[in-house]
Amino acid sequence: MSGVPSPLPLRVLIVEDDPQIAALHWRLLERAGGFTVLGQAESLRVARAMLRTLHPDLLLLDVHLPDGRGLDLLREARMSGARVDAILVTAASDAPSVQDALLHGAADYLVKPVTPGRFTLALDRARERAALWVQGDVRQGHLDALFAPPAAPDAAGLDGETLRRVRSALRDLGEASAAELGTRVGLSRVTAWRYLEHLVETGEASVGTDARTGGRPAKRYRRV
Repeated sequence: MSGVPSPLPLRVLIVEDDPQIAALHWRLLERAGGFTVLGQAESLRVARAMLRTLHPDLLLLDVHLPDGRGLDLLREARMSGARVDAILVTAASDAPSVQDALLHGAADYLVKPVTPGRFTLALDRARERAALWVQGDVRQGHLDALFAPPAAPDAAGLDGETLRRVRSALRDLGEASAAELGTRVGLSRVTAWRYLEHLVETGEASVGTDARTGGRPAKRYRRV
C-alpha cells in the first residue's frame, strides 16, 4: 500500500448549467476512477442547497450560472468553513474571475474547451490536495506536485506530462517495479526506471528490493 493516505473516493458535485458539458464531465470523472458524482446543479440556488445537504469534497464549478456566479458559491463555502475544494471549468478567462479563484483557493482553473488530458491533470491535483487532509508531515516532492506548472520539463530533462502519468500510476498502484509501472503507463522499463528514480530523488517515492523474484533482486518503488 502507498505511504500516502488517501480519502478517496472523492465526492463530486458538478455545478454546470449546460447539460451536455455536465454529462461530459460526469463521464470523465467515472473514467478517471476514485470519484463519486453526487449530482449536477444547474443553478447557483440549487448548488447552494446541494452543498449544504450533500457535503461534497470537490466542486466542478462554472463561473457563469443563470442566477449568479459560481465563484460566489466557493467564497461562501470558504466563509462557512466547509472543507470543499473546487476546480473551475468555465469560459470565463477574465482577470477578476481568475483572481477570485486564486483568492478563494481553487485547486485549478480550466478554460473551456478543456482537453481530456488537462482535465485529468486537474483531477490528479485535486487528489493530491485531498491527501493533505489525512497526512502528517508533507514532503517537498508532494508540494512540488501541487504547485509546479503542469507539463513542464524539469532540470533532469524529463517530460512533465510523462512525469505526471508516472506519479499518478504509482499512486494508484501503491507499489510497483519499473517493469510493472512501464506496462501500466506505456513506457519501456528503462524509461519508467528513470522517472521512478527521479521521484525517489525528490522525496515523493521510496525504493526497496524484492528478493522473492527467484533471480536477481528487483527494485520496487512506493509512494511515501
